[in-house]
Amino acid sequence: MRLTISDLGKIEKCELEINDLTILVGDNNSGKTYVTYMTYGALKNWSDFIDNRSFKTIEESIIKDGQVLLSTNEIIELMEKSTLQESPSFQRRIRNLFNDKEKIFSDAQVKVEFTKPNLFKDATREIKIGEKNSLVGKMANSILSFTYTRGSDKEFEATILRRLIGDLFASLVFDEIFPDPFIITAERLGISLFYKELDERKNSMIDAIQKLDEEEGDFHHINLIMASSAYYATPIRDHIAFTRKLDEIKKNSTLLDVSEPFEIIKEMLGAEFKKESKQDIRLYTKNKKNNKFDIPLYLASSSARCIVDIYFYLKHISKAGDILIIDEPESHLTLKNQRLMAKLIASIINIGIKVFITTHSDFLIKELNNLILLSNNFKGKDEWLERNKKNYKSSDFLRPTQVSVYQAINGNLSNLNVTNKGIEVPFFDTEIQNLFSISTDLDYLTD
Repeated sequence: MRLTISDLGKIEKCELEINDLTILVGDNNSGKTYVTYMTYGALKNWSDFIDNRSFKTIEESIIKDGQVLLSTNEIIELMEKSTLQESPSFQRRIRNLFNDKEKIFSDAQVKVEFTKPNLFKDATREIKIGEKNSLVGKMANSILSFTYTRGSDKEFEATILRRLIGDLFASLVFDEIFPDPFIITAERLGISLFYKELDERKNSMIDAIQKLDEEEGDFHHINLIMASSAYYATPIRDHIAFTRKLDEIKKNSTLLDVSEPFEIIKEMLGAEFKKESKQDIRLYTKNKKNNKFDIPLYLASSSARCIVDIYFYLKHISKAGDILIIDEPESHLTLKNQRLMAKLIASIINIGIKVFITTHSDFLIKELNNLILLSNNFKGKDEWLERNKKNYKSSDFLRPTQVSVYQAINGNLSNLNVTNKGIEVPFFDTEIQNLFSISTDLDYLTD
């Protein structure tokens, strides 16, 4: 999938293609986070790019006959007709996405392009309309059927039925194309530290509202809510919401095999996470050799607080086809753990989840390069893996075709080269060379 973004703060115009691993590098204040948030917003609200007016013919036929069948070619043709590269609905959503109260991003735009499949996954979806009416969409052997059952004489507005048909079509046809995004923002350290206080403030606010409502009959709840709204962008609010809902989320379990990512997380922290009902998130270890402990998250190291959301996302809601977006995954990690983070990212990709990151870490990139090198077949590879089996497995690899890297520079995104030898990042290499050059000169002069 390709995104074209324009007039977004520092970003004048740029293009990027979502790959299994998409990496943004660049200087501070170069627009990386803007691009990241826009990408998250477009993926989260991809239905904005579906034009429901395209389903008018189906709506008319289904009212008349009760059922419509679409062949594979007809599905593809309808996909072409119903998709918008530029969406007025999403355009209006951008200000809320960034919580842009000053209309700074009023001219920002995004264009979405994607490859249309020829085969579709079998699935059935049903929408209940009232108590007796229902609309069922069924995909089987790349044939799509819509069935409208009327249990009453009540007629629905054509525009409502058309939108429901569009929603069913989108969920059955486009859902596999657009990955579900989950974002871990750069603010995660504060979110993990203050999430309990946020809940306490929420409960206090509810109590205050109820008390004021009892005392003043004309009190408007919306006034307090609007007055207390924070200047947070939607990705940050969504990240906070995930952390606050962990008691509810932990009832679910992923169907993916996340044992390898968990082993890497355990190696990074020397401990594990747990979340028990009505208790804090805790970091614990049963290993007496590693100073057995069981402590609340707010007493844990900053590295633990920066990784906790990855752990609970993988454990409870991750699924194949998702995209995990992490702003600066190396944050608060030692150089050793930055290398392990590269392996963690690769392990997540290898269980079927795409990863999108921004980074300032040369160590993270260099370890990703090692994993790309391991994707090659070369003489002595088995012997090398045997000698380094404590650090690498045969499954620790990334193919260069899986990786796309962009540098934010001069209001654009420059597409960096990725080969079977790894990723070339001149932005990092130049600074490292300058640093060594200065160090060499000073060392020589002091001698």
